[in-house]
Amino acid sequence: MPIAAELRPDWKISTLLLILQISSYGGKSSLKRLHVLNWAIRYPQFGAEFKEARANPLPLFGFSVRFEPAFSRAIDLAVAEQLVSWVGGDRLQITQKGRRWVTGILKDESLMRPERDFLTGISKTVTETVAEGLLSSKVSW
Repeated sequence: MPIAAELRPDWKISTLLLILQISSYGGKSSLKRLHVLNWAIRYPQFGAEFKEARANPLPLFGFSVRFEPAFSRAIDLAVAEQLVSWVGGDRLQITQKGRRWVTGILKDESLMRPERDFLTGISKTVTETVAEGLLSSKVSW
């Protein structure tokens, strides 16, 4: 039975590793920030809404970030596989094993192209403060 890519754990783990590698300082991020970026990367319309909010900073905007339980399960699997580890209680950091996995993804230009383009486009501009602002509807880009 065909399963959408976003429901497959490998896709979600790869997304997690790409976020940590491309768009996170030192390969570390809070759980909240990871969920915000995962939400924005999941569907093109979410990414467009995310970019629109960045282009037109308003105190409130017409979308809400949703925490995805399947992404949380993928995080648990990535920790179990030692691709990421918890640091400081509420932050995840990519491990050497995780860096090797994501390097393989980055070597093949055809893999996860939309996700890579999105994350490269935002680079490291979505800080912890920005992610917190998105979740509390207090935007400070």
